[in-house]
Amino acid sequence: MKETTLIVDPGFVHHRKVEAILGKIGTEIINQQIVNIPLQTPNWRKEVLIDQAYSRITLDFCRVNEIKTLQQVLLDECGQLFCSIVNILPCEKIYDYNRAILECKSIEGIDYKVEFHISSDKVRSETLKSGLHGGGEFAMVAQYHTREKDTLIFHPLLIGYPYLADSEIGDLLWKKYTNFYQLHLEDFQEFEIVKKYPLPDSTKEMRHISERTFKKCLGNILAESTPKDWGGESSDFFTSHLHVRELRLSAAFILKGPAKYSPMTLSHLGKKNDQIVRLSKEPVDILIIQHCHTILPAVIETLKVFATQPSNPRHYCVIDGRESLRMLKAFNLLDWAIKESASSKLPRNKLS
Repeated sequence: MKETTLIVDPGFVHHRKVEAILGKIGTEIINQQIVNIPLQTPNWRKEVLIDQAYSRITLDFCRVNEIKTLQQVLLDECGQLFCSIVNILPCEKIYDYNRAILECKSIEGIDYKVEFHISSDKVRSETLKSGLHGGGEFAMVAQYHTREKDTLIFHPLLIGYPYLADSEIGDLLWKKYTNFYQLHLEDFQEFEIVKKYPLPDSTKEMRHISERTFKKCLGNILAESTPKDWGGESSDFFTSHLHVRELRLSAAFILKGPAKYSPMTLSHLGKKNDQIVRLSKEPVDILIIQHCHTILPAVIETLKVFATQPSNPRHYCVIDGRESLRMLKAFNLLDWAIKESASSKLPRNKLS
């Protein structure tokens, strides 16, 4: 398995704003990288290399300083800078005006509209300009500028396409980054046995399995301890013993049992979905959400945004009720889990 990293192919770089944010030390690092560009490099190629240097150092700055995602800035209503994958609506006027307004696709749970104001002439990549014209997902680092009624305006420092690259030599792998970072239960070597079992048609049996019992099942399968939850936790279950493509990885889980036996929306995840925010702060390789019922697209999209932050990209996985049930059946834990959940509800003096 190749070691990969997420890079931003910059088509828009606001050099002055980047230098203002990075300060003297960051700017000196960029200048040194520019000095190292061979003198015989053609001007067009030199411009590309300079923009790439600005992009790399900006993302390094965001990682070291733990710059938030756009969603976290909006949820916290605090923060001057964000680093995120952003879904932008089509901007048909980007070819017609020097000052273009990029509109962010509405984010569930957020009442504000979000706009990104840019100078069109700073979009030096025709590929990016065409992409912004049609809309889609773009990596962005931007600074908060002002609020006009219910609209928040940000000024981007960096916009580009996110790509996978070989960590050692930097070559682009030309694979859609979300396909790489999203994992499914059967992708883990510890759970690959589930491929031999059909996916159940219903989640009904999960209604009888408590969150605590499902956590015990995970501990049983992975030979992990399952300490009692406490209010200050960022996740419900942690393991450092998962393997994907023969690479050992750590993971943090959010587990949701049948206390709310219904399709998972962001409201299941704490006030203003702060549980995903807290999960994203865990120092792990994979962020996982498990639920006893269906997991709706808004939850998956939010998890993806936090997991694939350009400055700190990680894998993510959702395990819905049907997948959870298939896992329990594959490891012959279903009957035990139902009995264990039922017994835990009995008064103490009735427990055998």
